[in-house]
Amino acid sequence: MKKAAVVAGVVLALVPVSPAHADGIRDDQWHLQWLRVSEANEKTRGEGVTVAIVDNGVDRNHIDLTASVLPAIYTNGSPTPPGDPDGHGTALAGLIAGQGHGANRQNGVLGIAPGADILPVVLGSPATPDPTGARTVTPDQLAEGIELATVRGAKVIVVGYSVGGSERLQQAVREAQAADAIVVAADGNRAGEAFEPYPAAYDGVLAAVPLSRAGDVLVASDSGRKLGFGVPGEEIMTTNTGGGYRVDAGNMAAGELAAVVALVRAAYPKLPADEIVHRLTVTAVDAGDKGVDPQFGVGRVDLVPALTRTIPLAKPPAPSVAPSPSATASAPAAGQPVAEPLPARSRGPLGWLLSLPLVAFIGVLLWYALRAELRLRRAAATGEPAPARDDEAMV
Repeated sequence: MKKAAVVAGVVLALVPVSPAHADGIRDDQWHLQWLRVSEANEKTRGEGVTVAIVDNGVDRNHIDLTASVLPAIYTNGSPTPPGDPDGHGTALAGLIAGQGHGANRQNGVLGIAPGADILPVVLGSPATPDPTGARTVTPDQLAEGIELATVRGAKVIVVGYSVGGSERLQQAVREAQAADAIVVAADGNRAGEAFEPYPAAYDGVLAAVPLSRAGDVLVASDSGRKLGFGVPGEEIMTTNTGGGYRVDAGNMAAGELAAVVALVRAAYPKLPADEIVHRLTVTAVDAGDKGVDPQFGVGRVDLVPALTRTIPLAKPPAPSVAPSPSATASAPAAGQPVAEPLPARSRGPLGWLLSLPLVAFIGVLLWYALRAELRLRRAAATGEPAPARDDEAMV
């Protein structure tokens, strides 16, 4: 089921903050300094990357999001009124691509990847509503959202839900990965709260591990965190539905990690998904037990090195076969014209007429030779002197 933090984290957010008081909002975004976002944005702001948020919707009219949010798509086939009923999707969107507002956009929420595009994938209503009134989602509904995001070509897909596993959900994740998308999922919200391990526990899914300001893990998980990455998850200031702001926790880490992935994808647009994950893995700061562990996962995200460090590919391309020396010697140099064989000359369909004079000349010579031979034989038979040759008679 969806985290109770979606309700508990919105107390501040339910009252919209006027622009006059928005200056303090940016000051409360402590995660920007923790991740060194200002330095990272000198390399890239996430332009050209679409991040799909599989949730209840996004308030695209929020002043900090108006330039970031694409038209929503809906899993149930019949669009519901635009917006975001509980503010959860809007909160994720602000962390990813908030652009602030006011002079030099110094007010309001700034996202980690403010140049990225947000694609809201709106989930349908649950078949069996939760009796407590909490917003719930089934594994198959979540799978449908991931499937839609994949079809629309999103290269980063973020899920702020945790659910039980299902065959369809696992297959949806696999298909997204086969389409070169990176799936990011929340992996814990608040200590003591039940949190299902999927989709964070599936192979290849990046699990967002919420950390305190001191960098400690806030919530344990049953996912195993084989690809867990630690990001801030305590008192996170972000956008809320209705034009306001909210302080949230835990599962907001998924939005931060998705934004980190978007920046690395934008900085290295030709790298496939597994190489993007490799860059995050080798630059992460190890914490807890040495190596990957079920608490910290891979380690704490270190964004700037992931964007700027020279890192060998995890799967370098196979070397090409070297040509033989003879082939190298005979091959023309690059850029040199290649000699083509000349085509056979053609005289056209009547070209044989040009040879008639030669044939006639040869025929005359043969006729004279035959005539002379006959005269010699006749003279020899009769005892007469040999007649003069035709050529002598003509002198």
